[in-house]
Amino acid sequence: MHYLPRREFIIQGGAALVALTSFQSRIAYAFPTRAGEEVIKWLDQLPPNPVPEVIKNQLVWEDLDSWVTPNDKFFSIAHFNRPVIDETTWKLEIGGSVKKPTALTLADIRARPRQEVTFTVECS
Repeated sequence: MHYLPRREFIIQGGAALVALTSFQSRIAYAFPTRAGEEVIKWLDQLPPNPVPEVIKNQLVWEDLDSWVTPNDKFFSIAHFNRPVIDETTWKLEIGGSVKKPTALTLADIRARPRQEVTFTVECS
């Protein structure tokens, strides 16, 4: 007779149970993948945005149809007033420990080559 200590039985039994469950389960998706499917909303939805001048684009995750948040839906919060700039006079000054200090106007920045990058923002 083979002796199996209780601790080993629990570890091996747990591993076997996980393996069996993974074979029996189906993949769950956060967004509908086939016609007729719908996303079930969370029960703890936030109330409507109480301070829209401070919080912009408070998302309802279930309303998104992709893992990528479109720019116009990007969440934003401001603890102070949002700046209003004059596009004709605004400039970005780059100085300090750089070889060539410079200043760029908004037109200069917009004229530069554009590059789109998909990335994750954990906190902004």
